[in-house]
Amino acid sequence: GPSATVTTAAPVTPAMTVAASAQQTTKSSVLETTIDIHYNDFYCIALHKALGADYLYPDQKYTIWANSPAGGTINVNILLLKVDDYDKIQTVKPTWDAVKKTWVYEGISPLLQFNDITVPQEKTITIKNQGKYFLCADDRKESGVNDAMFRVPVKITRL
Repeated sequence: GPSATVTTAAPVTPAMTVAASAQQTTKSSVLETTIDIHYNDFYCIALHKALGADYLYPDQKYTIWANSPAGGTINVNILLLKVDDYDKIQTVKPTWDAVKKTWVYEGISPLLQFNDITVPQEKTITIKNQGKYFLCADDRKESGVNDAMFRVPVKITRL
């Protein structure tokens, strides 16, 4: 009778809910996207928002993977910044340090920095402080003018 139908339906609903939430958890643990930049410009994505959170939290571990756009012909820098450094990068351009053979951002300490990527690079980081974090692609080291737009592939995996 009707009571049997109710009993059968009851366990099914939670099981479906669990499956759906498990699927969402899996989905949110890997974020694949692109950072779209213009030639000789930079752009940042709000990583916390892209991962569906207000903040990143201490002891969360992420693997950040990035690749060159345009098949290795464009070598951008990738930086992971805290919110206060994100405010600075808008005015601070990279300068080449010939001694250290690296790009330096005056007054900025990126949590992660890939220089001149032409092949995929990957690094795992652990968040130390709760906060808002930004993943930036920077091409502000070119000469000349070009209207090109590049899509920098990035992948963020929460471990």
